[in-house]
Amino acid sequence: MTNAEATNERHIPTFQLLLYSSPTLAISMVMMPLAFVIPAYYDAHTAATLTMIGLISMASRFFDAFTDPMIGWLSDRTRSPIGKRKPWIIGGAFITAISLYHLFTPDSSDGNAYYATWSVLFFLGYTLVDVPQRAWGVELAESYDERSRLSAYLTAFTVLGTFLFWLAILAQEPLTGTTELNPDVFRWIAWFFVILLPVMIVLAVIKVPDGRQLTVEVPTLASMLASFRGNRPLWRYVAAMAVWQIGNGIFTAVLYIVIGRYMLLSASFPIFLMTYSAVLFASMPLWLRLIHHFGKHRVWAGSWAINAVIPFAILFLEPGQQSFWPVVILTGVQGFIAAGFHVVPMALLGDIVDYDILKTDVNRAGNYYALYTLLYKFSNGAGLGIGLPLIAVFGYTADAVVEGSVKFGLLFTYLGLPLVFGLTAAWIIWGFPIDARRHAIIRKRIEQRAVRQARDAALAEAAGD
Repeated sequence: MTNAEATNERHIPTFQLLLYSSPTLAISMVMMPLAFVIPAYYDAHTAATLTMIGLISMASRFFDAFTDPMIGWLSDRTRSPIGKRKPWIIGGAFITAISLYHLFTPDSSDGNAYYATWSVLFFLGYTLVDVPQRAWGVELAESYDERSRLSAYLTAFTVLGTFLFWLAILAQEPLTGTTELNPDVFRWIAWFFVILLPVMIVLAVIKVPDGRQLTVEVPTLASMLASFRGNRPLWRYVAAMAVWQIGNGIFTAVLYIVIGRYMLLSASFPIFLMTYSAVLFASMPLWLRLIHHFGKHRVWAGSWAINAVIPFAILFLEPGQQSFWPVVILTGVQGFIAAGFHVVPMALLGDIVDYDILKTDVNRAGNYYALYTLLYKFSNGAGLGIGLPLIAVFGYTADAVVEGSVKFGLLFTYLGLPLVFGLTAAWIIWGFPIDARRHAIIRKRIEQRAVRQARDAALAEAAGD
């Protein structure tokens, strides 16, 4: 390989990106209901109690978060005929499918232990798929813009899966006469997931190649910890993500309550989420162009800041059906802005992995994406653990009238805290040091070192002969 060949940008064929990203569609179909509606569903249809459901939900996410680094480390060290990442993804697919089926199809007599068992197993299986898949993506996409392109495909499939879940909720009306959540619709979705996820993962494993391996060193736990400590771009990234995810977790925890109890539009909630998803999906190409022109971190900071302010428009709306269309428009605007901060995180973390490879000559993509998912789950779980207890402090209950201190507490939790967290996160990430120019230099030096190492190895082998 010549230096010129080594530094050429490698463009991933579109069909490979589609297959690589497709498992995300199946997983995203169930991730949003797990956050938004499964707790309320278990409270209404099973023997599980709301307090324990909340504690189990938070604990299962914390357990899941702490398994991420080990899965990342193991996938970095794996050597197999089908690559480093693929064995973990295949195993995780089947664990995820089996546990999701049980999680979505409880009997009325099933209680807290049932919910805890299948929640923990589901999130373990999800980690086995998610962390290695994202590390695999770093090795597939090598350039600054190609990382953004791959991340956009993942985001598009995530949004499409979310859209399909809410579409399934609406599509049941001719059969059941309602758009309310019920056991039948969850059973249909469970079977769809059980069939779809393994098929998509098998196709991806067979048809999408492994990424190139430009390092020869095997990561150790000690070197991983040293790498994390010395990577300043990583810690700016971590600080911004942690702050934002806590705020987003608080916002997410009370979103359904605000729309349903305060705005009195619970029956229209699927329509709002479908609008959000459709606009986010459609606006992806525009945000990719903005990222190309302004850089990932600047687009990320700007979209975070705008997203923190937009929800305040709800203060100008009157609760009730007359606000249906204004809320549709508001959620559409939120979906448009959200596309900016959905595309960037994975792409930017890939650039941080390259910075670490340049410094250490070790590929720890699995470790770094495990750190990302740990951060996401722990911070988001903390946000959930803050949001619901906080509105309870202000007097909110399922039967409370939303006025006075209850109304203030609900809106403060929904608007005030996410604003502070969102603006703080935007300020932190604005000064991120790796832009397109610096990343090109990093990649060029990694490639040149790989060429030298290959040449030296060839010379040593020739000398031995």
